[in-house]
Amino acid sequence: MVDVVCCRKLRVVPLVAVIALLGAACGRDAQPPDTNFSVRLLTAQTISGRWERAAERGSARIAAELDADVARVRIDDPAEERNVLAELGRAEISLVFCIGGYSETALYSAATAYPKTVFVLLPGRARAKNVAGISFVPEEVGYLAGAVAGALSPDGKLGLLRGDGQPWLEPLEKGYVAGFKSRWRQAEVKVGEGPAGAWELSSAGVLVALYSADRASPEVLAAAHNAGIRLVTTDPELIDTESDTVVAAVDFDVPEAMLRVTREVRDNTFRGRVFAFDLGSGVLDIVVNPTLAPDTRAIAEEALEETRAEITAGLVEFDGLGL
Repeated sequence: MVDVVCCRKLRVVPLVAVIALLGAACGRDAQPPDTNFSVRLLTAQTISGRWERAAERGSARIAAELDADVARVRIDDPAEERNVLAELGRAEISLVFCIGGYSETALYSAATAYPKTVFVLLPGRARAKNVAGISFVPEEVGYLAGAVAGALSPDGKLGLLRGDGQPWLEPLEKGYVAGFKSRWRQAEVKVGEGPAGAWELSSAGVLVALYSADRASPEVLAAAHNAGIRLVTTDPELIDTESDTVVAAVDFDVPEAMLRVTREVRDNTFRGRVFAFDLGSGVLDIVVNPTLAPDTRAIAEEALEETRAEITAGLVEFDGLGL
């Protein structure tokens, strides 16, 4: 089953009905910026809820700031992916954001058949004439996170707590390790997985660890809390829900990234490429938990500002880290 949720009216309608309503929509090449502009957010049940929630906020911004016709298309069965992409292309939807682990083969196939529609994979590195990927540069923000964790670790114990996730987590971890070692050069990496991993890290003396996961597990969060480990996470929302455990979080401003890509498509300045957002883009950063004890928060924020300045000044060579 495929449902479409219209952002403006917050209703669910069959995909066939939406396609019929949009049948007369113009292709992007014929659209001046002030004409009707259609955007679809394609999601599946298999993706991380965090990415989907962030992308939905991006859709709301696009609808509000660009006066776009925006709706979410949810695929319950992965086998429907190719057909849904083709239906959106036939309807000459201006822009389709594909959120999560979609098949690049299906994406390129639809893009070739329907050149008037732009397809964007988020997160991803796809590119063609009418295909783009939105990618964040995780090693830079990972380095920031590692420096903050190192400043909050008086014994210099470096820990990674791994969970489910996509390939972007690997460079995030490498950046984190390098950032931590910028303060504790001889630190050895301790790695744990799942709830048991939290206790293993605690036994090794780790006080602050990177929780390297796309989907946060309640069991892992509970184990880290009970083991006395503080976490740097990949989801800023956990600062509110797990404030006793989370000291900081990686923040990808997905809505802003989506808005920048959408503006190019709407204004007919788009060219297929990977939109890679780094610290200098203003889209990527670290958020420190505002409820930390004042002394702890001051240490974290000082480390964050110092390290951000070092990266901005070009004093950190990420190529040299093998990233």
